[in-house]
Amino acid sequence: MATREPIYQALADLVFNDPRIQAEFVLTGRFLYHHAQIPGGSAATPAIFLVQNPGETHFRTGKGIDDKRTLKCHFVMYFYTADVTSNLPATACNTGLDVIDDVLNQPGNPGNVQTLGGLVEHVYLEGEVVTGEGLLQDYSVVGVPITILIP
Repeated sequence: MATREPIYQALADLVFNDPRIQAEFVLTGRFLYHHAQIPGGSAATPAIFLVQNPGETHFRTGKGIDDKRTLKCHFVMYFYTADVTSNLPATACNTGLDVIDDVLNQPGNPGNVQTLGGLVEHVYLEGEVVTGEGLLQDYSVVGVPITILIP
């Protein structure tokens, strides 16, 4: 049976070590800060964090068959835009979303399956992406829901 911590660490490693993420984000991590408490402040943004969601789902596909487990997590991205007249907050949010899509979906992967090196059956974006565009404040936040299917 797969254990949780190596799965979350493999997902963090996949995303945070990807050159496209490193080119777009200044700060990465598995500990979510409030935007006002990010080490380095606005200079450390854009920032992306992996956050585990509470709870998980177990289901059986038949008698005598091992459970299938589904873990849920989010990538939370912060973007700082002090001058919205020159930098539209939506542009930064869309760029971040495109990068995380590309990293997880691996363009050119014919099966479009992300297994984290064989640890899981599949990792994929699932659910509503929540965007708080920084129109009334300097920070924008984006939450990207991730599902991890464990054999």
